[in-house]
Amino acid sequence: MDKQNFEQQLNALIPRPDPETTADLFAFGQELGETAECYGVRELLTSLQFIARNFDGQTLQGAYEIIQHGFAALPGEMVAAAVYLQNGCTPQHAAEMAETGMLMCFHQPDSANESSPLALCTVIENGTSREFHTLHFGGFDPETTLRAAQEYAQIHRSSVAGALLFLTTDMEIKLGGGYKKILVSGESDMTKALSAIFRRCPAVAAHLTFDADRGQAEVEYNPLWLELRQKQEPEQGGMQLTV
Repeated sequence: MDKQNFEQQLNALIPRPDPETTADLFAFGQELGETAECYGVRELLTSLQFIARNFDGQTLQGAYEIIQHGFAALPGEMVAAAVYLQNGCTPQHAAEMAETGMLMCFHQPDSANESSPLALCTVIENGTSREFHTLHFGGFDPETTLRAAQEYAQIHRSSVAGALLFLTTDMEIKLGGGYKKILVSGESDMTKALSAIFRRCPAVAAHLTFDADRGQAEVEYNPLWLELRQKQEPEQGGMQLTV
């Protein structure tokens, strides 16, 4: 992707584009690119396009302006920044979070029009609720996931919540975790931010409840996510919910 094409697409996308900011983003993308095709530039554009479809215009503008504050967000950090921006964070604060690594290991969209895989997760066990989130909504079946966690917990005499934290989308227990792990822990600020914007934008697909006490898994869909998904179906040749 050349600079002119990048500028044209951003000018059509961003509510208030700025030539210097756009130029800085293109240069940053080129620094990230490891091939002649400047894949880093494409990833930055894809992330901003995904944000444009799943967040409001002010959030999109803020994600675009992060680079103005001394530290750029990587393509895989932009969606994390958008969650915080949607919840009232400033672009300057988002830049500071990117600099300190607080936005790492989140979701990097493969395409601009993919359905958001972000979702809230509540685990109920022994009458106590714990809050988490997932980056893989649609990539696993909640009922199957709960059964697998309960079986592991019973065999190893551990908690179901603990088993869920090590369970991957392949239904394997990996104590080291990894990018396929279903639940994300240790990021209470992100879970709170996702909870705050649930139903306010399509970015948070659903709220999953893993009720170990009752042996049931429930899904509460975000109506805005469902609406956007229905609009995307004609573009993607038809899609079916896997959750």
